[in-house]
Amino acid sequence: MKFQRAASTGGPSSSIGIMRFFDTDTGGPKMSPEFVVVVSAVIVLVILLVQFLG
Repeated sequence: MKFQRAASTGGPSSSIGIMRFFDTDTGGPKMSPEFVVVVSAVIVLVILLVQFLG
């Protein structure tokens, strides 16, 4: 006996689940992507300066 799957629309229900996952608000610090890039670049520059001057 072969089992038949019920006709389902897996796309929307799975995408709704993903949206629910990313909509949850966590308690971490809120930082913009620009801030993260600038801070990372400053850290890299400081490390390079320390290597060349130290």
